[in-house]
Amino acid sequence: MKIEKINDNQIRCILTSEDLEQRQIRLSELAYGSDKAKALFQDMMRQAAYQFGFQAENTPLMIEAIPLSSDSIVLVVTKVENPEELDTRFSSFGPSIQNSLSQASRIDGNVSPFEQLLDSLRKSLPAKPGAQGPGAEAGGASGKSADAMAALRRYLFTHRLFSFDALRDLVQAASMTASLYQGQSALYQASGEGRYYLFLTMEDMDAVKSMQHVLAVISEYGRCEPISYAREQHLKEHCLVVCSENALERLSAL
Repeated sequence: MKIEKINDNQIRCILTSEDLEQRQIRLSELAYGSDKAKALFQDMMRQAAYQFGFQAENTPLMIEAIPLSSDSIVLVVTKVENPEELDTRFSSFGPSIQNSLSQASRIDGNVSPFEQLLDSLRKSLPAKPGAQGPGAEAGGASGKSADAMAALRRYLFTHRLFSFDALRDLVQAASMTASLYQGQSALYQASGEGRYYLFLTMEDMDAVKSMQHVLAVISEYGRCEPISYAREQHLKEHCLVVCSENALERLSAL
């Protein structure tokens, strides 16, 4: 079980087939709320608290489950300190995503984090043949919505954006990761701010999994930023393009 701290309010946990096998849980069974699934979630939160001081008691949470493959899944847990800000942060997402986030922001104390997780899993995991409920419909508008959701999930997990206040931190991060990183990298500078933005693009989900150690190192020197199609376009249109490709490699040579 790989847990990554994105920032003080957000963690990402990758559960692989090996993690599930050790606990004798099948991916398709997670959404049914078994005792084993509950114990797995509790272990994840304890580990996050131990490793990163991520304390989530008495704090509203937004939990998103995103399958990487048929036997692995990513769980993103976010503390929602100011629920009213969600609509602004995710305004560039499609209506279905906005509705989901808005609903998550209104979760009250009567809904436990584990129940939120189960709800997210049920919406994200493929339904069993003949099953009814979320994900059971196919074709038409439902099929198009599912395709759009899948495309968004691929985008969110194959792209990363880090910001740096100082060039020296960026160069240090590049010197430690350039030889290991496999993917595209671009560097932008915000006009008038002096802040640098490192934009990373990886080929697919497998590449993301293999790059977790690289992303963890970069996150120690920079701050992981929210990413969306609109954010990427904003960088290209409103920031200075310092390096459009192979940014990590070029920075490591400084």
